[in-house]
Amino acid sequence: MTTRVLYVAGTGRSGSTLLARILDRTDGVFAAGELRYVWQRGIVDDRVCGCGEPFSRCPFWTEVLDRAFGGRAGVDTDEVLAAQRALTRLRHVPRLVVGRKLCTPAYVDALSRLYRAVADTAGCELIVDSSKLPSYGFVLEAVPNVDVRTVHLVRDPRGTAYSWSRAKSLPDGDGRMQQMSTLKSSTLWLAWNAAAPALFRDSDRYCVIRYEDLVARPREVVDGILTFAGHRGNGAAFVGERTVSLDRSHTVAGNPNRLESGPVELRADQAWTKALGRGRRAMVTAITTPLLGRFNYPRMVKDAPLRDAAVSQ
Repeated sequence: MTTRVLYVAGTGRSGSTLLARILDRTDGVFAAGELRYVWQRGIVDDRVCGCGEPFSRCPFWTEVLDRAFGGRAGVDTDEVLAAQRALTRLRHVPRLVVGRKLCTPAYVDALSRLYRAVADTAGCELIVDSSKLPSYGFVLEAVPNVDVRTVHLVRDPRGTAYSWSRAKSLPDGDGRMQQMSTLKSSTLWLAWNAAAPALFRDSDRYCVIRYEDLVARPREVVDGILTFAGHRGNGAAFVGERTVSLDRSHTVAGNPNRLESGPVELRADQAWTKALGRGRRAMVTAITTPLLGRFNYPRMVKDAPLRDAAVSQ
């Protein structure tokens, strides 16, 4: 039996959690969060599920592990994590691009069991996996009986860099989300957003969506994504033209806003045009220039009034 997966690829702080949560409100769709973290942050670290319960006490994930492996003890997390690291690190992307098969049979089998169990437990037709790493999505495509379509979500690198620089609390971790220097976040933005189109070559199973378009025309963009995924939905998340009503779900990892619920008005976050500072903006622009035109981002950005976003990124 085939498990259908909509994979959200890209880099961190690009709005993948928001997109997944909107899609989750569609009948027959289940947003699982960042499933590549289920082994470490779920099974090993026992972090909080999106429902608010620790992973080990969440009835949904308990059933998933029972179905897939006969319980937590039935999976060798050390083996799975070692295989995952060996496959998905940035330095392995060139080997993946040229078509070298690096997957171990045990790892492929674990992924096949996991995704089938998630679909069966959720009773869904489509799983949304917002793991983001293009290399992980590429590996997922090699798993038998898993049908993957990839949405490459990209955000202006200057907005991403500003988001990475901000201190944010993390209720399900060590107290705060990871922060990253402007240099590092820009370099990773360039590397991973260049890797995605190189890895996902089938144009029928790969599309690019900009975060800025998602918040500007949410209904249109979400409907387009569902059509691309071959799923018929009714846009249940929308309670207004630009307002969505979000529910908690059983998400693994992601932005802390996965633990919140209620109506959210979508609007563009332009705070970075002031708060990032011209010097750092210039650095980001210089590093990411090779891809700015590809994703229709301007090199020069005018200052805008400083304001907060409606949704934390």
